[in-house]
Amino acid sequence: MPAQTLYIVQQFEKQGKRLIAGQTLQFKQAASAIERANRDASRFPGVVAVQQTVDTETGEVLEEPTVLARHGEVPQEFREE
Repeated sequence: MPAQTLYIVQQFEKQGKRLIAGQTLQFKQAASAIERANRDASRFPGVVAVQQTVDTETGEVLEEPTVLARHGEVPQEFREE
């Protein structure tokens, strides 16, 4: 079961009053994902950078995503508890 850690930036846009997922970007390092999320904070209503481990053979998520950076309006699953 080969595992890979992914560093993902998810941008969010407004469609009327609704928040919708925009572009998803993948990075090789956590620092790069965090830097991109910080830059995107002024360009999008919301943006989040997450770290997630997946099984590369099955695509199965092995760990819940860890939020590395969060800016603006994001869906409930990315908000602080």
